[in-house]
Amino acid sequence: MTRQGLPALALAVMLGLSAPAQTVFAQAASPAESAPAPRAAVAWSALSEADREALSDPIRERWERADAEQQQRLLERARLWANLSPEEKRMARAGAQRWDRSDAHQRRSLRDVWARMQALPPAERQAAREAWDKLSPRQRRAWLDAGGPGVAPAPEPDLESPRRR
Repeated sequence: MTRQGLPALALAVMLGLSAPAQTVFAQAASPAESAPAPRAAVAWSALSEADREALSDPIRERWERADAEQQQRLLERARLWANLSPEEKRMARAGAQRWDRSDAHQRRSLRDVWARMQALPPAERQAAREAWDKLSPRQRRAWLDAGGPGVAPAPEPDLESPRRR
């Protein structure tokens, strides 16, 4: 897995993207033995207009330096991005900014959470996503600090009830 691919993987865990998005990310992270045979790199001019639009000019330089496998990942991510809603794009950008601000320990923790999510059966993975969606930001942080998937999220403290002494 390349360094550029890790933020996208962490985003998928943190944002709970739809199943098609997870399929794309899972394919990008799949073992080499299940990957198709290497293909020859494609010239920028050989791409369709839609694919060039999806990749955009800032990616062009990276595209031209990339081998066929890297080009395929760039194209898959560009197509995924094009299909995201504005809200999903906003969340992805925010997640990428959080990733950039994360230290090595936090990034390692996010990679561990991603691995645990991928190891869960689909029904449990969906349940974890639904639980995540219901958590407050403070609960989400506590859940991740406790180990994430496979650990029951802590309930929100009831701030309305009087304290007993």
